[in-house]
Amino acid sequence: MILAATMLGAQFPRIVVAGTGAGSASAVPLQVAALSLPGLAASAPAATVTRLEAAAIPLTVVSTSIRQDAVLRASDTTQQAITALGARQAATSAGAGVAGSGTVTAARTAEQQPLFYRYEVQSGDTVSGIAVRFGIDSKYILWNNIDIISDQHALAVGSKLQVPSVEGILHQVKVGETISEIASQYDAKASDVISFPANSLANNPNLLVEGSTIVVPGGKVVPRLAPALRPQLVTALPPTTPAAASAPNVANRPQSRAGFIWPVVNNVTSYYGPSHPLGIDIEAPYVPVAAARAGQVVFAGGDPCCSYGLNIVIRHDQGFETRYAHLSRIAVTLGQFVEVGQNIGVSGTTGRVTGPHLHFEVLLNGVIQNPLSYMP
Repeated sequence: MILAATMLGAQFPRIVVAGTGAGSASAVPLQVAALSLPGLAASAPAATVTRLEAAAIPLTVVSTSIRQDAVLRASDTTQQAITALGARQAATSAGAGVAGSGTVTAARTAEQQPLFYRYEVQSGDTVSGIAVRFGIDSKYILWNNIDIISDQHALAVGSKLQVPSVEGILHQVKVGETISEIASQYDAKASDVISFPANSLANNPNLLVEGSTIVVPGGKVVPRLAPALRPQLVTALPPTTPAAASAPNVANRPQSRAGFIWPVVNNVTSYYGPSHPLGIDIEAPYVPVAAARAGQVVFAGGDPCCSYGLNIVIRHDQGFETRYAHLSRIAVTLGQFVEVGQNIGVSGTTGRVTGPHLHFEVLLNGVIQNPLSYMP
């Protein structure tokens, strides 16, 4: 038996230690020259084993069997989910988080690129602090909310600000305006307006939509010089047209020598001045609003959330424009010509308000005027 064991060791000079699991490919040999038998010295010392290595074991993901009809149903459900998601994105503005207090949502285009953020002022907020959170200069907070912020050191809690997604000016496109005219108005480059993704103009600059809002990157509010001469006043007042009958009591409203009437007849609650530098506020508890002068509707729209809310701009002759803000309803269309006294909408509480009223502005050659200078 000793002789047989010796011969067996000579024929198989290697012992294989299998890796874990049956059929493993990771066999680690222990090299020996011969086997040691009890009571006898080995013919050669066994090699020292320093480590055991195993080859990487591949992982296989096993899925349960699915019938073909189930796969088809899953495909249909996926398409439905995509359609529903697209509908939700089109109907609502996606949220955007910003460090710090306050409520922030993003106004987006079809490409889901933000035009601006809507920010609700919280207790302790400052203009400079809000600007830091959004990564823009504080002057862009002031310029884009001039109708809301009368004192940058005293923000009203609950006010909703429009914060542009880049340093720029939010502009409501009026009838007949071009990109070059808009850029020039804010001392900016037309190419920057076209290339800004949220404006959706890169593929075709001719797609500028009248009545929409765009961002003018790098724009700034450039003070305009007041006209050197007062406008020529009409010497004969035109008769009230039948269209004026759609606004109650308009036929009895007197016209000024400049051809203006009061858009609503009620108490003035805020006068034009340093604390209210854009126009006047007239008490108007959801009443019809009349065109103060004949002209063309060059803007009708706005964001019900913030700023002017729903508003209308009418362009008149002799370089005049009038704005009617915080409306609850708009009764005219973009580009429509209206007569003095014609009903254009209903007063309300959209935008930044403390109660239902009409904010009324008069501009001459693009420069804000005191409306009372032109009222009867």
